[in-house]
Amino acid sequence: MKKTSFILLIVLCVSLVANVTLAVNYSASHQKVVQSNKKIHLLSQQTNTLKRSQKHLMMAIRPVIPPVKDPKSYKYDRWETGGNVMSDSEALAIYDENPSKYKNVGTDSIMAPNPFGDKNINRAGVTDEVAKRYLLRMIDNPKERTRQRVDWLYYAVSIDKHNLKHKQIYADILNRWQNNYDFSTIAEDRKTIENLQG
Repeated sequence: MKKTSFILLIVLCVSLVANVTLAVNYSASHQKVVQSNKKIHLLSQQTNTLKRSQKHLMMAIRPVIPPVKDPKSYKYDRWETGGNVMSDSEALAIYDENPSKYKNVGTDSIMAPNPFGDKNINRAGVTDEVAKRYLLRMIDNPKERTRQRVDWLYYAVSIDKHNLKHKQIYADILNRWQNNYDFSTIAEDRKTIENLQG
């Protein structure tokens, strides 16, 4: 009986030591989790404070930007603007005044208004059909051939947001027109564009 009691006592002691060890480890782990949660909460608060400060700073800076009421009032100068009539910040200021007006065409239509008169098509909205139509307009009517139109369409083709099927053909024609203002092969250009499939 003594031997059984002694073994039972050893088992109880080992069990007690194991339970104490587990309790201590659990307590330490729980404290680490609590500390981690506090750090995460503090970082979240700091991030939110930083975002609010950044927003207030941006709001404070924006009034410094001179509001431009009419993009058409800008004089187009291809060498200084690269096809844009105003800066990103000026376009954003106009967009923020009336976002519903520009929601379909974004700030690009403010920075570089469509010189062909299609207000709902910005440079990112040029498809194969639109590119062909604009090229044929310039081919058919010499008055339609302006530096602004050539530059605008060349930029639209180069960014190619609609996976243009004939991008290289458009780019070659527009590049020639843009660099040398060379319309000497206008008849061949017309045939090339009219024969494009799709």
